Amino acid sequence: MADEIEPLFTLDGLLAKTPDAFKPIVAKYAAGLIAMTAEEFCDWVELLILGKDNAAWQHLLAKMPNAELLKTWQDMGKQCAAANEVNAQSIAVQKEATMAVLRVLLAAALAWVGL
Repeated sequence: MADEIEPLFTLDGLLAKTPDAFKPIVAKYAAGLIAMTAEEFCDWVELLILGKDNAAWQHLLAKMPNAELLKTWQDMGKQCAAANEVNAQSIAVQKEATMAVLRVLLAAALAWVGL
């Protein structure tokens, strides 16, 4: 039909321009790229350039035909954030314990030198 808009990308076109090492990744995620308009693709590339990897992945996964992929990504992100929080708390406790030991050692050293 003359009314149809030519897609920005096709799977074959993307794979033809992709180095062999990256073809499995492109094959897996190309559906999301193919579903993007030129403006959306530029926005996605801008996210990558700005180092906003998580936002870029979410943008790409939102375009994938499997809607569960984005939900799974977000759920895993929440689990990682929770694990990071637990780890941060553990590190804070370790630092406090280390500082307590250092204070005792400092007091002992000061007492040893007679201060």
